[in-house]
Formats: sequence, structure tokens, C-alpha cells
Amino acid sequence: MKIFLESIPQVIFIRKAEAGFPVEFASANVSFLGYEPAEFKTGKILYVDIVHPEDLEAFNFGVISNSERGIKDYTLEYRVLTKNGNVRRVEDRTLIQYGKNGRISRYFGIVSDITTRRELAEKLEQEEQKFNSLLNSNNSIIIILDRNGKFLEVNEGACTGLGYSREELLKLAPANIDTRYGNQFSRQVKKIYQEGKITFETTYLKKDGISIPVEVEAHVMDYEGKNTVLIVARDISAEKKIKRDISHLLKVNKVLELIISSSPLVVFLSSPREKRPVEFITENVIIFGYPAGAFTSGELTYENIIHPLDIEKVRDNLFRNYNEGRNDFFQEYRILTASGEVRWVNEQTFIHSDEKGDIDYLYGTVIDVTEKRQSSDFLRLRRDAGNALASTDEIQEILRQLLDLALEVEPLDSGCIYLMDEGSNELRLKTCKGLSPAFVKAASGFGKAQGLANLLRIGKPVYRHYFEIKNMASLETPPEEKLRAAAFIPVFSGGRFAAVIQLSSHKADEISETSRKQLETIALELGNEIGRIREKAELHQTSSDFQGLFKSIKDFLFIVNYEGCILHSNPAFRKHLAYTEKELLGKNILSFHPQNRVLEAAKNFSEILEGKTSLYSVPFVSREGAEIFAETRFSRGSWKGQEVLIALARPRLTE
Repeated sequence: MKIFLESIPQVIFIRKAEAGFPVEFASANVSFLGYEPAEFKTGKILYVDIVHPEDLEAFNFGVISNSERGIKDYTLEYRVLTKNGNVRRVEDRTLIQYGKNGRISRYFGIVSDITTRRELAEKLEQEEQKFNSLLNSNNSIIIILDRNGKFLEVNEGACTGLGYSREELLKLAPANIDTRYGNQFSRQVKKIYQEGKITFETTYLKKDGISIPVEVEAHVMDYEGKNTVLIVARDISAEKKIKRDISHLLKVNKVLELIISSSPLVVFLSSPREKRPVEFITENVIIFGYPAGAFTSGELTYENIIHPLDIEKVRDNLFRNYNEGRNDFFQEYRILTASGEVRWVNEQTFIHSDEKGDIDYLYGTVIDVTEKRQSSDFLRLRRDAGNALASTDEIQEILRQLLDLALEVEPLDSGCIYLMDEGSNELRLKTCKGLSPAFVKAASGFGKAQGLANLLRIGKPVYRHYFEIKNMASLETPPEEKLRAAAFIPVFSGGRFAAVIQLSSHKADEISETSRKQLETIALELGNEIGRIREKAELHQTSSDFQGLFKSIKDFLFIVNYEGCILHSNPAFRKHLAYTEKELLGKNILSFHPQNRVLEAAKNFSEILEGKTSLYSVPFVSREGAEIFAETRFSRGSWKGQEVLIALARPRLTE
């Protein structure tokens, strides 16, 4: 029992039903209040001595009123004093024990410390009050609704602006007030959830039928544990469209601050002074490796993280837009993360001016667009390379262009491509770029049994530091090359190991996942190009062999379509009929038979088309009018993408 009592967080008190409630027993964990059980047991401390003086009257009343009503189990909440004078809030569940005479003999109290829980509840209540105060102190129309369009909450501004009571508004749907966009609500919600925030202008219909133009900002937000849409609409009928002050919203609207902090958008408020000291920045700046406090404490300014090569451009953009009278603008530039990585960001900057028109402060958002930019650049490069590749069958030119494409991928700056030599079954260097002549000479090929080459043959790309790969491949390359991150990517064509793309960087130690996917796409492209060239070579050889066979046959060989028009003929057919290839092309076969047998030939050809026969025994007539007897056999086939009849005839020539 002792072990059990010491293991639970609650303190057990057994109190006598006497003045001051003397304690017969206090569990050992009463020490969390700073007391020892013996202090209670000896009577040195009564239970009322630890009850907060301001709560003592309520405590006594609770005990007496519950006792008088015969309640055997009740719970009170009050404050107690620790031994060092600190205040803790407790929940006291008391069980009453009655004696044989029916009078109360003891109180068994199970006392739990609920200080943290109460403080949290009070904070939540304060936040809710703050939220409601913010909601109703705003003159804009504010509506919170779920993704199905049900109104969950509205502010007084919505009631006043639209002319409805709160109860009436909560029964409406978007289509009741937004006739222009209401029937497209589901599509709009999808867009809001995709983009996080959208801004648009529309018209709201008031209860009295009057329409008002509004500017609407729709956000995704968390409300009572659910994903909802926050609609903030401003009546712009009597005023110019203005930008809302983001920094003010961040200070007075805790809900929106939490939404922004959990998004990829970093929100900042900075001074226009030199190096842009930061007055406020959201916690999610940690995605770049920096804590927010490093900026707000003055340890870092915003310009400290801008890439040195882009600082002047960023400054010039700011003052150029300000001088041209713009209040907001976008710009893309590079920043350095805490680990030294280069990332591209898109910044939307808002310029707030004072009464004199001077820049008072800057605020806005920054979002990482590195992968989007790389993908866009890569797609453009791939398209340009694809156009160039389509115009050449020269393997050396194809290799050069694909290597150039690969070296556009960050952070690579050098590389080479090896092709498999089918005769020796070894990889041979075919093209390279960004490497010294000494390196190229040392790395001109791989042997048959090298471990790296064997690993590549099974289709596994290798991404390591070049020093590690150099050891795996037993390459005696010059150390002064100082290569760091490296990739060896196998290339397969038609299921066969065909090539290796070796790429490296002199400045970075690692190749990102995005870059790896792009490189492996280039490897697939190279495999396709190698396959295309091989297929074209094989097709050319097959065509050449076919033409040779076609020309060498002494029998008549010709091809006609289903209308009987000649599409192709061999030299033997043209020689004996004494026509050129051009003269025969497109002529109907029936025109090369005796006139008195044309009907017979037409009937015979029709039966061949119907599949009733495959033989054709009508003689041919040469240009000079000589009849050439032949038994012709037709078979169905394909020629240049169309269904045809292929005819083979052995002429019976007279001496």
C-alpha cells in the first residue's frame, strides 16, 4: 500500500471531524507542498493551516453544507499554501466516514494539484475573450465557415454590414450573400485549401436587397480543432482599396499568427535602415536554419542572410519601386541558410510610409522557391535539349548536349560520359567538361572487374564524396582536381547496360534529392537516345537488306493497294513490261492486261479482295503489246502504314 500511495500523483489526507480538521494521515507525496507527513500527524500543522486564507470560508462552508445534506462523496476546488508560501490550486475529492452513532468521524481527502490545468484553462479563456473581442471590434465583415459552406461564426460587423441578426446569418449559406461566386463555392474552397489564402473582389447582397462591393480575403485557419475558412470582407464602396497592415494583424490577431507560423511563408517586419534590422519575424524562419530570436535580438540583420552577389540587386529593387510610387512589389533572389546552402526565395515587400512620405518600415513575406525554380529551369533546359537532339543522329553531339544539360543542375560543374564498348565490354570516355586534361587522361576508362563498374551494371546510381568513389573505382586521378560531391549514374538502353554519366562539384559536398531525380531523368533520356540511334541503324540495315533482296529477285514482285493501284515494283517487273518506276507508280494493275480480258481480270481481283482466292492467272501486256503469261499469287501485308496486297509472279517467257 505504501508503494502504491507513493506512486500516485494525488496526496491522501485522513482528516478528523474536529475543529481545524486535524490530520491523522498524510501520504508521503505531500512533500510536493514542502511538508512532511509527521508535521500533520503530530498536530503541529492542522489541515486548515494550509488552506489559503481567502478560500478558508468557502472550504468550511463546502464541508459543512455537504455534510449536513448527507452527501458521502463530494469535490471542492480551492487554493493551498506550500511550506515556502507559494500558492497551488487543488481539487479535493472527499469521502465521508460515519461512526456507529451516525456522526461523521473522518474525512478521506484525495487531493490533486490542478494548478497547471487551471492556468491553461484561464489562458484559453483569455485567448477566447481576446479572439471574440478582436472579432467584434473589427468593422469588416468576418465569417468563419466550414468547407461545406456552413456558417460557424460571424462578428458584429457582418451583422451590421449585411443587415441580419447573428441567428439569421448562421442559417445562411455563401450563395445567399455572394450571388456572383456562391454557386462556385466548392471550387473556391478547393483553391483556398491549395493556396492557403486568396484575395478577390465581389459583390455582397444585404438583407434589404442592396448590393455592396467588397474586397474579400479568404484564409485557411484552425477553429475549435477543425480546418475552416476565415472570410474577411471590407466594404470598398466609399474608400480606396488599401493594403491591410500585416504587422498590426500579427500583433492583435493570435489566430492568424499561428496560421502564418505553421505555413511555409516567413513573415517579417523590418526597418529600412542599412542592412534592414528586423523588428519581427515568424518562428518558421527556422526552415532556413536561423532562430527568430537571432534577428529580433539584433544578432542578425536581414541582409546578413542575403547572398552577397544579390545584396545590391535587392537594395536597388527596394528604392526603385519606392521612387516609382509602388507600395508593394515582388522579387526573387538567393539567401544563405545557416548551414551554408544556397536557396532561392520569392519576397513580397510592402512599403509603409510616414506622414512625410518617407519609408517608415517594411513588411512582407518570404517563401522558398528553390525547387520550383530548379524544376522550371530544368524543364526549359530539357525542352531546348530535346529540340536540339531531335535534329541530330550524331552520338558525340548527343552526348555533348546531354552533358551540358546535366551540368545545369545544382551544384554540379564538371563531368564526363562513358559508353560501353561492345567489343571489349569496357566503359570508354567519350566526352567531358570542366575537368583538367590530367584528370581526363587518368579517368579515360573502367576495367571489366572494377567494383564501381559492377555496381553500376546492376542499375544502382552512386552518390558519394568523390574521394570515396575514387577508391571504389581504383581511379588514379590527380588530387589537385579537388572534386567534392560526385554522382555516377548508370544508363540502360533496351535493357542493356550502355553508358555511365559521371558528374561532380568542386564547391558542394552533397547532391540534393531534387537534383538526383533530374540527373536520373537525363540518364533515361540518354538511354532513349542510344536506343533510338541503334534502332535507326538496325532499321537502315534491314531496309538496305530488303532493297537488295527486292532488286535481286528475277520473278515479278509488285505491291498494290486495295484499289489495284501500283505502289512499288521490282526491276524484273519493270524490265519485262518496259515501263519506268515513275510510269508504273499509281497506275491500276488492270491497265496492264489485254483489253479483251480486263473484265475477267477485274472479277479475279475482286475475288482476291474478298478472300475467295489468292491466285491471278490473267497475262500481262508490255508497252510494245507483247503478252507475258504468269500465274500471280497475292498475299495481304502492310506498306508504309497502309494495308496492301503483295504480288509475286513467275513469268513464262518464250525464247
